Amino acid sequence: MKKVILSYIEKVPALSPTIAKIVQLTSSDTSSAVDLVQAIKLDPALTVKVLNLINSSYFGMPQEVTSINRAIILLGMNTIKNLALSAEVLSSFNPSKGALFNVDKFWQHSLACAISSKLIAQRIIKDPVKREEFFIAGLIHDIGKIFFIKHFPRDYLSMVKKVGSSDSLNHKERLLFTMDHAEVGGLIAEKWALPPDLVASIRLHHERTVKGETSFLPASVYISNLYCKTNGYGDDIGAMVAKETDDQDWGRLNLHKVDEAEILSCLPEKVEEAKVFLQVRSK
Repeated sequence: MKKVILSYIEKVPALSPTIAKIVQLTSSDTSSAVDLVQAIKLDPALTVKVLNLINSSYFGMPQEVTSINRAIILLGMNTIKNLALSAEVLSSFNPSKGALFNVDKFWQHSLACAISSKLIAQRIIKDPVKREEFFIAGLIHDIGKIFFIKHFPRDYLSMVKKVGSSDSLNHKERLLFTMDHAEVGGLIAEKWALPPDLVASIRLHHERTVKGETSFLPASVYISNLYCKTNGYGDDIGAMVAKETDDQDWGRLNLHKVDEAEILSCLPEKVEEAKVFLQVRSK
């Protein structure tokens, strides 16, 4: 089974040439805003999607942004990169309307995790540029589930229905497929040549403890995933009851459980403002 899964991962479409170029440019210290503008302009459809996201109420721009040049000046290269990557993932990993699970609920959970992770980053990360990685990490943390549903729809969803409140979805996945969705998602992210910390955040988003942890990304996504599932933003894939976060979890970020309410109290409002991200899927 593992060989079959790895062969399917090999066939996962690479990022589009434009997105791959954008990721490459924003990972280089020698690239300029002009380079990024030129790369995005090669894809008119992507340009429209990115501008639609920028002009949503989530970003609250005082006036309409009509050019990628202006967008980079206002939001920075890393934000634009993550918006472009978000649009790509939402479009390419979007199951058909006949999907055997609640697609809208899945992506609402992912979006809530993205926003939650970024809200956490605003508390613990001083560099605004680095905070943007937390949003995309939350958004794509469950792409491994989409992979399983696409390639093994009946087997996977039949297994999901049998997951009880005391079961671990990841454990059930490993029994049936030899790999869980976090590991599969990490392999897909590696194939896309995403930054190592981002790959780790996908691969480790169910790990409560991580030896030698050097980045806050995995812990942030782990906490966001639990918080969202216990506060009305579950994805309905698996019947298990998510546990509440505690001091040990928040301690990985040098924070405490009591900080949770203050940091994440605005989540419902922010999710509502960011629903434009979900509209990208059908465009």
